[in-house]
Amino acid sequence: MIKRNEGLTLVESRTGKSSLKVTCENNSLKSLHSLYDPEEEARALVSTFAFDGTGVLVVLGLGLGYHVAELARKYKSAHIMVIESEQEICNLAREHGPALNDRIEIITAQLSPDVLQAISRRQLQMGLAPLSVFTLASAVSAFPDYYRPLMAALRKTVSVSLWDRIRYSKFQHEKVSCLLIDSGYFLVREVEKAMQSMNHDVVRVSLRKERGSNDHLSELIQTIVEHRPDFVLTMNHLGFDEKGVLTSFLESIDMPAASWYVDSPKLILKAHNRNVSPFVSLFLWDSSYMTEMKKMGFDDVKYLPMGTDERVFRPVTKQRLKMRKYECNTGFVGNSMTGPVQEWMEKNRKTLHPVIEKVAETIISRNLPFEKAVKLVQNPDLQDLQSFSSKEMAEFEGAVLWKVTLLYRLSCIESFEESGITIHGDRGWKHLIRSDSITLKPPLNYYKELPLFYNACKINFNATSLQMREAVNQRVFDVPACGAFLLTDQQKSLNELFDVGNEIITYSDTDELPELADFYLRNPERRQAIATRGRERVLQDHTYRKRLTVMIEAMKKRYK
Repeated sequence: MIKRNEGLTLVESRTGKSSLKVTCENNSLKSLHSLYDPEEEARALVSTFAFDGTGVLVVLGLGLGYHVAELARKYKSAHIMVIESEQEICNLAREHGPALNDRIEIITAQLSPDVLQAISRRQLQMGLAPLSVFTLASAVSAFPDYYRPLMAALRKTVSVSLWDRIRYSKFQHEKVSCLLIDSGYFLVREVEKAMQSMNHDVVRVSLRKERGSNDHLSELIQTIVEHRPDFVLTMNHLGFDEKGVLTSFLESIDMPAASWYVDSPKLILKAHNRNVSPFVSLFLWDSSYMTEMKKMGFDDVKYLPMGTDERVFRPVTKQRLKMRKYECNTGFVGNSMTGPVQEWMEKNRKTLHPVIEKVAETIISRNLPFEKAVKLVQNPDLQDLQSFSSKEMAEFEGAVLWKVTLLYRLSCIESFEESGITIHGDRGWKHLIRSDSITLKPPLNYYKELPLFYNACKINFNATSLQMREAVNQRVFDVPACGAFLLTDQQKSLNELFDVGNEIITYSDTDELPELADFYLRNPERRQAIATRGRERVLQDHTYRKRLTVMIEAMKKRYK
């Protein structure tokens, strides 16, 4: 018998293993383990414990840890949290008990709220993992004033109330709370600023690819518990996984989610079709995709075009000197698309690469939709498109559309060979442009430099990506917001957004570009009048505040 500390006594059992006697709260002595064979006793205790081996296993009472070692041996997938009131018992267990592996988390805390908070945090970090409790009966009977309140609290607070706290009524107040998924996409900042300016609450959660899915779900759950958002908002379904795990979780807690698409939902959701849910609302910047999304199974699909932040894109009054270096007759800010084309090509097997090139050229030369162009291209790899999986088809179509956009954008730029144009964009342009009259410059910072450039150009040129069947892109709102002149290609939705010819000027064919540019360069008064009216329209109808107001009202109407 070796006395280690006041109230704690190590005893050698008959099998030679150490046991532990403690002085109870009523001053009586009690053995925490068998005095004959503590290991066999631990095996017997664990064998009667009903547990499926998943989630968080909370163990009340450490003793020397025989039962904990047996639990860890038997349940290799569980995360074990041991609650022990006495630090000295933990010290004795490390020195005289069985070795415990890294999955075992030992918590020593005198206050029950601290213990409960640690357990709740771990459960949240594991994606609301199920919780089970194992009690070392000898420890509980020795220290009932400490363990019994914990047992009662665990039944009420952690295992029950946590689930209740994550399911609650939404949109009960005029002021809305939004959980905004930060995927690194540029619109996140604009949406956050617009909602805050409208006096709504916004909390960001980063769900970027470089982080693990468990980290994603953990942070999401913790944020929902702490901030009680009315809905989750993402752009282009970014942050959502292909298997639909996040979608299923949000549906399980009745959490509305809105996805604002400003790129092709067809290309994205064909590979993410498990994200269909009655709790997911789609807002599409291009109304032509609405029918396809409804056929896919989405109940709530609405049209919501892009907009602008009028506090960033506005007429320049105090930075004239900075603006001078950007002055030019005709300017364009945009990607060459060489990078996206390469990225999408790599998603397809190499035998399809020449087919992709041929389909893209057919679309451009004959002005055909994707489906008809595919039928015209004769190739063994395209004989049976039905054999393509949804993901393979989306990747094939994506590569074609990005290649078509590259060819179309290049043909537009080449139409300015005689009159000249200044391009701010990526290095890919250097491999595409051969004319000395086309000036190539580095990319511009969207927030600090781009507004200056739009203000400095006499004509801001725009060419729409081919994934936009009817919609318009960001420049169509940002340029007029600066009070600057925009020359853009004709898109069906433009007639709904602007008074075409009076507030904005369009072209239908690249052959029109030189003549249109020359006319408006020679008529600055008409150019300025159109730009002024375009700005008035944008401020009236096309700011992000306007767009988010529409979205929030739609979400309230559906989910309140």
